[in-house]
Amino acid sequence: MVKSLLVSISAALIAAAAVSATQWEFVDNATPRTLEFQPGCERELRGIYEDLSIYAAPESCQPQAFALPAEHMFSQLIVLERQKLESDSEADVSEWREAVEDAVTRFATNNMETDSGVDAPFRVFRGRRKLCRFIPIDLPKSQPLYRVLVGSNCAAEDTPNLIDVLPANTEILPVRTSGFVAPLEGLPLDHPIIVKGRTLKHRQALQAIVDQVDVKTLEKDVTWLSGEAPGSPFLTRSSTSKQSVEVAEWLKSQFESYGCDKVELMTYRTMFGPNVVCTFKGTEHPSEHVIIGAHHDSRGSFLNNRAPGADDDGSGSSMLLQVARLIKQNNLTFGRTFVIAAFSGEEQGLFGSAALAKKLKSEGTTITMMIQGDMLAYRKPGEPIQTAFPARYHTPELTALLRNVTELYVPETVVGVTGACCSDHQSFWEAGYPATAFFERNGPIADPKYHNSGDLVYREGYDFEQLRASTKAMLASVFEVAEVKL
Repeated sequence: MVKSLLVSISAALIAAAAVSATQWEFVDNATPRTLEFQPGCERELRGIYEDLSIYAAPESCQPQAFALPAEHMFSQLIVLERQKLESDSEADVSEWREAVEDAVTRFATNNMETDSGVDAPFRVFRGRRKLCRFIPIDLPKSQPLYRVLVGSNCAAEDTPNLIDVLPANTEILPVRTSGFVAPLEGLPLDHPIIVKGRTLKHRQALQAIVDQVDVKTLEKDVTWLSGEAPGSPFLTRSSTSKQSVEVAEWLKSQFESYGCDKVELMTYRTMFGPNVVCTFKGTEHPSEHVIIGAHHDSRGSFLNNRAPGADDDGSGSSMLLQVARLIKQNNLTFGRTFVIAAFSGEEQGLFGSAALAKKLKSEGTTITMMIQGDMLAYRKPGEPIQTAFPARYHTPELTALLRNVTELYVPETVVGVTGACCSDHQSFWEAGYPATAFFERNGPIADPKYHNSGDLVYREGYDFEQLRASTKAMLASVFEVAEVKL
């Protein structure tokens, strides 16, 4: 996109938009620059994306040294990242970038375009606001091709509509419009994660619980969620569909049957189905919380209403149900309060987890750790069972501990690292809580049905032994840190 055109469109948007703008500063960490504002004005860190930091200050604050160019003035920013696939070539990444910039530009120039031919299963109006625009922003040349920054003066509720036009392997990461990002720089020596790392040892009683993870019930739950089980009503689990609410209500009933002390549907946006939050209150340290999460929403192929999401993330949702089932089956209690959270809005930009993280932060909640299970069941034919931890957007000390837990209790899995990004643990990591994630494969994504209406259980590569191993690793991890009573 031509720079002069960008600036002129940006200026027109600022004049027309009803939403007040923010001054954004994009800092490449390799060449840091400090922007100083007039007395009484301070910039806030709103996002960290590897070597790119994004700061914000109110429009009314004037920089002392220079004025920010027009394309730095938006009400909100969205980072778009290409999910790395095993089959990627350099040409693939370049083509993705061109497709993203073209899609965003076309989205920006459509006036009140409606999807009148696509009624079911969507329950929200899919039009575009006349003055709602999203515009690609130039970043420093040192930034990777797999990252695109988009600016907008649309209302925040319009951001999820981007999913309608972007390539399937695109992750949407809205930059915070309020508050600030404060990932932990290190855990103190007396933090429970550090203490557990020093004292961790294999417990046969816990191994006996871990080994109860059952393939048959995993299959029963995930095929119900994917709509493959006889009698399942689910065509889609898209967050903006009517069935997202029905899925949440079904999950709530399942958690209630497993004896959670409290199960709540957390509504945070009218256009999305709710989060489902199950709580087991701790007996010794009830103010300290251990959270295990997955997302119950899914994404299908472009213009296809079917979104079964068997791997992404029906596998994670079935893992949550298995953990709750084993708690009831063994009549378990915990020293710390244990929370099981099934999020919606992950595919549109981590909205559900961001809402819960913000709520807990505002309430001053102590979170000892948060872990996410996202895509746990695909195994490329010929490869061993694997457990991968994130290479970025995680708490290193926590990841190190859980690697050790996994190797202790699930020796059949090959433990490694993945560059796959991003999931709901990132919302908690940004809020300053220890957080990490579990993934099905070391290295990039290999599942050919990623973000596809063909993401079904009964296909080549969907492997219940892989899902069982992932579930065992996550169960052992939360039971160790939550101090399960055996």
